[in-house]
Amino acid sequence: MDIRKKCQPHLWLLTGTGEGHVFAKSLLKEGWKITVSVVSNRASIPYEKLNLEKILIGALISEEEIRSVILNARSHENGFHCVIDLTHPFAMKITGSITKVCKELGQPLIRYERTIENFSNAFLIEKFSDLKNYDLKNKSILLALGVRHLQEALLVARNSGANVYARVLANPESIRKILASSIKKSNFAILNPSVSSDGKIEKALIRKWNIAGVVCRQSGGRNEILWHRICSSMGINLLMLERPTKFKNINSVDSYDKLIKRLKSICLE
Repeated sequence: MDIRKKCQPHLWLLTGTGEGHVFAKSLLKEGWKITVSVVSNRASIPYEKLNLEKILIGALISEEEIRSVILNARSHENGFHCVIDLTHPFAMKITGSITKVCKELGQPLIRYERTIENFSNAFLIEKFSDLKNYDLKNKSILLALGVRHLQEALLVARNSGANVYARVLANPESIRKILASSIKKSNFAILNPSVSSDGKIEKALIRKWNIAGVVCRQSGGRNEILWHRICSSMGINLLMLERPTKFKNINSVDSYDKLIKRLKSICLE
């Protein structure tokens, strides 16, 4: 007997990483019904060709919004078998809200956490103010961060005497925030992460600006691996903001196979 027949086959995936689309597609093939949450219309595009129950578009700002989605599903669709948190590793606020609401409602929750890679060429920092502990004076530093952290890192690096440059993603929010920041317009590039394994565009920027070090987040995934490869091959420093560990005790998995096993175990409870 298919174990899904013993439980509600509907999953709610809250996405914010590249794994979201991969997991959704695989779960659909295995017979699960899927509702997906994304933060923007642009983020919904990869999901539009999938046979989903729903695509919920827009950032979930409050606990009440999360609660409303779960209770609405219980009222009209027999509820969610499980909520799967696939949001970004640094999205602490939304993960905290999801965890709290699911606990209050007795709603099963699984968080996907990317494996933390150990790269010998990277320097970990706990907070951006730690940048002042490094010799950045008169050195060109490239910030490859989300725009939420850009201004804070920019000010610390600049106060440490660095010449600061930035790479930001080609989406409306990022463009608005970089234009509103204090960085020179000649010192940033707007692009999406390179799809090539060697990062040709990123390497070109490093050569153009004579970059001595890159600052990024320990967010895992393809983007982090790309920066490791680039910095290692070009002989420049890589400084990474350490991944938050606030939700270390949450019910989490670090692979698709482990997710499936956890879902099946919930069915048997």
